[in-house]
Amino acid sequence: MKREETVAVSAMRAGFTLVELLVVVAIIGILGTIAIQNVKAHIDRTNETAARATVQSVSEAVTAYYIGKKKMPTSLNQLVEGSDDDPPVLDGGEGALEDPWGNELKYEIKGKRFVVISAGPDGDFGTEDDIRSDKKGSSKSGN
Repeated sequence: MKREETVAVSAMRAGFTLVELLVVVAIIGILGTIAIQNVKAHIDRTNETAARATVQSVSEAVTAYYIGKKKMPTSLNQLVEGSDDDPPVLDGGEGALEDPWGNELKYEIKGKRFVVISAGPDGDFGTEDDIRSDKKGSSKSGN
């Protein structure tokens, strides 16, 4: 009889208890939350780097336009529109004039100086997260 009781008790202890399963689910949830936050932070950094590259590329296209035409473009659209005798200065069409967040770039001319601005992740110009061609290294430039 003792042998049968030992087998029965062993069979009941072979599975996991509800508490053990809840602990495992909680740990998986915590690890998942940490992973999602890290991925989001990586995406944010990647978008900022892409915005800086876009602003720099458009800024270089403005300079190329100025060198070729001996005048500043009045709008960024002139960079992506070719004429009968000249190809576009900037490839990519209208999409080349947008930042990674889908906002149009802003272009300001002050004499022979100019600035190309991305509104940054918040989509508003004149805030701390703007990315500007006249500010190197930091997106916290403001206006």
